[in-house]
Amino acid sequence: MARLDALVIVIALAAPAMADPIALPDTRATLELDLHEWTAAKADPAHGLVAVYTSKIGSLAITRAPIPNPDAWRAKTRDTYVDELERGLAAALPAYKRTARTVGDSNGVPIVDIEARTKYGTAVFRFLLFRTYSLTLALEPKDLAHGRAIAHSFTIPPEQTPR
Repeated sequence: MARLDALVIVIALAAPAMADPIALPDTRATLELDLHEWTAAKADPAHGLVAVYTSKIGSLAITRAPIPNPDAWRAKTRDTYVDELERGLAAALPAYKRTARTVGDSNGVPIVDIEARTKYGTAVFRFLLFRTYSLTLALEPKDLAHGRAIAHSFTIPPEQTPR
């Protein structure tokens, strides 16, 4: 019996940290973070901040902007729209150099994932381009793989329909 107890303890300690689903205010998007690792900071909705989290492994902010995105929803104009979005990002970040970019959708809502190096280090971005507003996750991870996993958890749950 002692061996079984020891095995259960070893398995529990070796199990990956569980991410907690976080519903974000005034949007259908959700984020998954291990709230044992991340601490919520005060977000100021008046300045577009939806959520802010800090930890030893990085800093994360989610913003909301009342920007209509009809061109992101049309296949003909999507690539040009994403290029413009990235130009704006590059203009805002000193020494911006893209390292990866993908365009897709999250249960019907267009998304753009961008990884870049900047003057401040590695950055991971995910844009959720709703019809009438945009949500942006900006993350400065110490570990890129972990940062990617967090960014990919910023999504629209399948049971919800896009606006």
